Amino acid sequence: MRNAWLYPLTHWNWKAALITAICRAGACMAALYHSPLHAREHFGAVEACYVLLTAGIFSAWQQQALDVKPKRLAWTITVLAIPLGSLAADSALHLWLDHGNMRALGIGAVIVTVFSAMFHWHVMQNGALLVGENSRSFMDDMRAMPRLAASFVTQPFAAISSWRSEPEVEEA
Repeated sequence: MRNAWLYPLTHWNWKAALITAICRAGACMAALYHSPLHAREHFGAVEACYVLLTAGIFSAWQQQALDVKPKRLAWTITVLAIPLGSLAADSALHLWLDHGNMRALGIGAVIVTVFSAMFHWHVMQNGALLVGENSRSFMDDMRAMPRLAASFVTQPFAAISSWRSEPEVEEA
């Protein structure tokens, strides 16, 4: 049990922290293009510090949740609870520091957060962006990204196709 509590510190996911910081910086710059430069700089600095400090911990929790049973609960924790909790904490910090004029980030941030968490679940399920004993090198993870992105996009279609091709079972 003690190791479970230390997991976010022993498995701080530097891979996810780095990628998240880069992606969120670009998203923030795009979302706030209409804001004055000083506001974008302030928002960006707060965002970078927050993401670099917390994304590795949140991703460690997501990696830890991969072992939760049943799998639907693991998915709910990994794709909804942790990312939306992170977004709520991030929003609270910005409300406190920037006094809440963040309409540009509202629903778009929720959609991007859930979509990116679904992708993160997919890549972790396939062995990428993990740290610790089950991890591969960062370069191996990056080389796998095109294949993982393609399988992420095509997986729903494959699931629908296999569901539709299953034979119907007649009840007696």
